[in-house]
Amino acid sequence: MGGLKELIQKILTETDTHEKNKGDDEVGKSGKRRRFVDGDERERLIPICGWCKKIRTEQEKWEDVEVYLTKRGLGEFTHSICTVCAEKIFSKRVYLESYQNICKAISASLALDEVLNLIVTNVVKVMNVKASSVRLLNRETKQLELAAYHGLSERYANKGPVDYDGSIVDALAGKPVSIYDITADESSKYRKEALAEGIRSILSIPLRFGDEVIGVLRMYTSEPTEYSGEDLKFVAAIAEQAAIAIVNARVFEKTISKEKEYLRVFQKVTRAVSSSLQLNAVLDMIVRTLPEVMGLKAATIRLLDESGKYLELAAAHGLSERYLGRGPVDMEENIREALHEKPVAIADVSTDPRVHYRKEAVEEGIKSMLTLPIIARDKVIGVLRLLTAHVRYFTQQDMDFAAALAEQCGTAIENARMYERQYKEAKYLNALQDIAKAASSLLNTQEVMDLIVRRIADAMNTDAATVRLLDTRRKRLELVASYGLSERYLNKGPVDAEKSVADALKGKPVAIYDVTTDPRIVYRKEAEDEGIRSMLVIPMIFRGSVTGVLRVLTKAHRTFYEDEIEFATALAEQAAMVMEYAKAFSPGG
Repeated sequence: MGGLKELIQKILTETDTHEKNKGDDEVGKSGKRRRFVDGDERERLIPICGWCKKIRTEQEKWEDVEVYLTKRGLGEFTHSICTVCAEKIFSKRVYLESYQNICKAISASLALDEVLNLIVTNVVKVMNVKASSVRLLNRETKQLELAAYHGLSERYANKGPVDYDGSIVDALAGKPVSIYDITADESSKYRKEALAEGIRSILSIPLRFGDEVIGVLRMYTSEPTEYSGEDLKFVAAIAEQAAIAIVNARVFEKTISKEKEYLRVFQKVTRAVSSSLQLNAVLDMIVRTLPEVMGLKAATIRLLDESGKYLELAAAHGLSERYLGRGPVDMEENIREALHEKPVAIADVSTDPRVHYRKEAVEEGIKSMLTLPIIARDKVIGVLRLLTAHVRYFTQQDMDFAAALAEQCGTAIENARMYERQYKEAKYLNALQDIAKAASSLLNTQEVMDLIVRRIADAMNTDAATVRLLDTRRKRLELVASYGLSERYLNKGPVDAEKSVADALKGKPVAIYDVTTDPRIVYRKEAEDEGIRSMLVIPMIFRGSVTGVLRVLTKAHRTFYEDEIEFATALAEQAAMVMEYAKAFSPGG
């Protein structure tokens, strides 16, 4: 190394002497002295790269300084490191390793509480400070809420809400780092508590995710501390990584929470619909349970009729009678898509052309709609509709969940139908046996007729029934027996002129879904006042001749299925036979 110093000193000395003795310097036009470099001086110049510090040789090659000087016999070189560089490099290495370790630790967990605890624990360990805490910003309350801490007493950590001191304001404004000396701020709200805790200074770093500050990371020291630029850069990097981990954990927990809620809802609905085997009870339970657990305005179930062409309202909850009676929905595009096993989500029913009754939906307060096929045994049997009072954009997860619920509903409906078929068959058989037994005694014809109207209402789960027989001239129908109807309705007037009766007298069963609007009913207003909504009219036939009509009435809209019509027909034949035999065996018969 001595040779290098001597060479440099020699060059400097010769240059200085030459410059003093040189007499051929000229003064340029600018008035400044201009010095000419002779050939010997040029040979002494050493070209060195300002970036990599390599020296250019006579062969136009670039060599390391130590290699160049060694070749010229100026000494052997050994590598060392000065204290300044050593400190910088060592701190960078420590920070790099610590940063990697912290990132690895907090990225290994997706549980928010665990992520927060890892952050504060590692910051204390790496930065060698007294304590650390994380406060997250609550957007609704505009407050910084304590989320995690390490190294602080519970008393100090929960001392109360943190006012926006200078460092907090700086951090929330996005300033990289703010150091706050609490000992110098006598106005600090918690100065006394901090001093009792042994805290002298606080370092606040914003937790930033993108352009948004989501909270503050704080470090506490027991002595006033000065941080180097490297320290502050490291802490800022940790805060940035912490913010990313917190946001990821929040997203994950929100997703898991939603999945858990869906599972809970699914289990609740499944338990509810499987707790009953009565079809109407199952349907009513579905439309009541779903809005409650899914935060909906309403729900409806429409089932295909026996023809498989038309949808009939089977159950509804949360909607007005006016809206439910708006008209058929079979031709709506979203319904047709659902009947082809495709869930249909509509975010805005007021503008979507797939909704036919947009005006009625707006008046009802409906904003969004999800229509799902109800499938049982690989066959669509109806549609489930979920309606909201607020605009809702249904995600794929929402639709998958609702589709699973609809499928569960389909299974429950099919099970209830199977049970009801078996149950009805048993009830029908028992009713027929009871009536046959009563008829065979021929003790009292009126008692038999009264038994028939009671038993048919019970077996078919209807609200009322009547038997009317043709008079001797076969021109007028006379009431023989009734069940479940008021005297006012029974005395409303003759029914002979009604087309439903005329069709029945021709030997044809007639099912009417809405007696208040059907033109085949003469006494529509009286039926509405009585609360009657649907009706089944069955001819009473004995030996090929119609002798009267049996009527079955319900207070709820109802579709009468083939097995119900067959049972009512069998009872009507029993009633006709009883009456004819009674006439034959009565005195003067």
